[in-house]
Amino acid sequence: MHWLRLAFLLPALCTAGCGRITDSEQLRLCRSLPAVLHSEGTEIREMRAAPAPLGRAGVRVDYAAREPGAASQAHFVTCGFGGTTFERDRLDLVAVATDQGVPGEARLLYLKRFLAEAEREGGDTPSARQDLPQFSRSVAYALQQLVNALALAAVYALLATAYSLIYGLVGRINLAFGEIAVLGAYGAIAGVAAAVALGIGDAVAGLAIALVLAAAISAGWSVLVGRIVVEPLHARHRLGQPILIATAAVALSIQEFLRITQGARERWTPPAFNQPIALARADEFIVTVTPMQLLVAALGLAAACAVLLLLGRTRFGRAWRAFADDPGTAALFGVDGKRLLASTFLLAGALAGLAGWIVAGYYGNISFSMGAMLGLKALVAAVIGGIGSVPGAFLGGICVALVEAIWSAYFDITARDIVVFSLLIVVFVLRPGGLLGFAGPKPRDV
Repeated sequence: MHWLRLAFLLPALCTAGCGRITDSEQLRLCRSLPAVLHSEGTEIREMRAAPAPLGRAGVRVDYAAREPGAASQAHFVTCGFGGTTFERDRLDLVAVATDQGVPGEARLLYLKRFLAEAEREGGDTPSARQDLPQFSRSVAYALQQLVNALALAAVYALLATAYSLIYGLVGRINLAFGEIAVLGAYGAIAGVAAAVALGIGDAVAGLAIALVLAAAISAGWSVLVGRIVVEPLHARHRLGQPILIATAAVALSIQEFLRITQGARERWTPPAFNQPIALARADEFIVTVTPMQLLVAALGLAAACAVLLLLGRTRFGRAWRAFADDPGTAALFGVDGKRLLASTFLLAGALAGLAGWIVAGYYGNISFSMGAMLGLKALVAAVIGGIGSVPGAFLGGICVALVEAIWSAYFDITARDIVVFSLLIVVFVLRPGGLLGFAGPKPRDV
C-alpha cells in the first residue's frame, strides 16, 4: 500500500529534515554587529552566514571590512543567543566571538545595549503605524487573545470532528486520534524535508507538500487502526469498553514507536509567514495577526464547510447518516458497513493529519508525547459540543480554545489544564449531551 510505504519512509525523511536552520531574526541582529565592531566609515560587505555552535543557538556571519585608508580584510562575528526559534530568550544575546577573540563582559554588555537600541529605533514595524483603529487597552488585549486562539481552535475542532465522525457512526470512541495527529505532524516535517531535498524553495509549495503528506500518513494509520482494531471489536462486543482499552493501547504503542524512531527530543521547524500585520492599537499596544494565523483559520473553516457538505449533500453523507440511525436497516438498503467504516476512518484520519500539520507549521515544535494531551482536550471539545454531532465538534473546539487562551492571558497559566478538563465535569452534570447533542442522559453504550 502507498500509505504504508510513506509510513516506512517517515523516519528517514524526518531525520533529513531536522538539520540546523538559521533563525531569520537572530541573523538580522547578528548582521548589525559588524558596524559597531569597526570604526566609523568602514565599508562592510557580507560574504556568507551560517549556524554556529555558540549559546543555545548561534549564527556566524563572515564579511569583508575595509576601514578608511586600509585594505579590505576578511572577518567574522559569531553571535550566541539564549534560545532557539520560538523559545522565549531566542533574541537575547548571551555570547559573541570574533576573529579578534572573545569580547570581555563590558564589551558584551555594550553590544547588547547596541542591539536593544537598534531594536527600539527599528524600521517600519506595526507599532509605527498611526492609522489603526483605536480601542481601550482592555478591549485590544482581549482582541489579541481571540486572534491567538485561532490556531488552537482549528486543532481542537478538527480532532473533535474526527472523534465525532467515528462515535456518530458506531457509538465508539477511538482514543488514538491524538497520536494519529502527531504522526501527521511528523509527516509535515517530512514533507518540508522532501521539498528541500527536491530543491523546492517556494514556501507555499513546501507547505502544500507537507499538508498532503501529513494528511496521507494520518489517514493511512487511521484506516489501519479502524480495520485491525475497531472493526473486529465492534463486531464481537456490544459494549464499547474493549475498544476504549484497545485504542488506548494503540495510542501508547504509537507514542513509543515515535520515541524510538524519532527520539525523545523535540523537533523544531522554522517560522513561516510570521510577519505580524497590525489590526488595531491601544496607545503603544498593537493587536497583530500573522498570515499563518489567517491561513490556519481559513483551512479550519474550509474543512468544516467541506465536512458538513460531505455529510449533508453526498452519497457518502446519506449512507453515514442512515447507518448512524439504524445500521440494520441501512444494510438492507445496500449500505456496505465495512466500506463505510473504512471511509469514515479515512476522513477522520485526514482531519487529524490537518490538525498535525497546523501544530507543526504554526507552533513549530512537536514531540512524541504531545498526542495524549491533544487527544484528551479534543475529546473534551467533542463532548462539550455533543459527541457524535459534527457541527457540535467544531463549536466545542472553539469553546475549549477560547477558554484556554483567555485563562492563559488573565489567570495563572499553571491551572489552565485543570480548568479545561473541569469543563468536562460541568458539561456532564448540567448537559450530558453537550451543546448541540441530547439534553438528558442517553441510554447508549459508550
